[in-house]
Amino acid sequence: MSTSHVAALGLLASLLGACAAPPDVPAAAAAPPLVLEQFFPGRTVGEGVFTNSWTGSERRFSVVIEGSWDGRTLTLVEDFAYADGEKDRKTWRLERTGAGVYAGTREDVVGQARAWTEGKVVRLEYSVMLGGWTVDFSDVLALNDDGSLINRATVGKWGLRVGRVELVLRRAAGS
Repeated sequence: MSTSHVAALGLLASLLGACAAPPDVPAAAAAPPLVLEQFFPGRTVGEGVFTNSWTGSERRFSVVIEGSWDGRTLTLVEDFAYADGEKDRKTWRLERTGAGVYAGTREDVVGQARAWTEGKVVRLEYSVMLGGWTVDFSDVLALNDDGSLINRATVGKWGLRVGRVELVLRRAAGS
C-alpha cells in the first residue's frame, strides 16, 4: 500500500471518528445545570457561526428567540439573520416526556428530535433537510458562569462530519 493510500485512509478514519463523536462538553459545564424550560421563556439573543469542515469557510448569523413554556411544551420561535442578508424563521416545539427528556419537532426536522439532560448539559439530536439532503445534528448545550448558554453542534452526513456550529445565547434585557 502506498504512502498516499495510507494517508488517505488515515484522513478518512479521522473524519469518520470526528463525526461519530458528539461535540465535547464545553468548559462551561462547571456552571449550574441547564434546564431548558427555565432558560428559554421570554426573549433570548445570540451570535453564531457555521464552519464547513471541508473548506473551512464560515457563515455567521444572529438569532432572536421568543420562548414560551406551557407546563408541558417549550415553544421556541427562532428568527435568524445571516451575514449574507438571508433571513429565516424556525419554530421548535419540545415536549417534555420525562424528567430532563424531550421529544421535538421543527419545520425542517425529519422525524422527531430527541433531547435529554446529561449531567449539567442538554444533548439534542435531530436530522434536517438542507438543500435536498438530510444531515444529522448533534448538539451540546451548557450554561456559562456568566449566565449565557453555549451551543456546540456537529453536522454530519453518511458518518462524515461536514460542519460544526457554535452559538452563544444570552437572555435579552428585561426577559
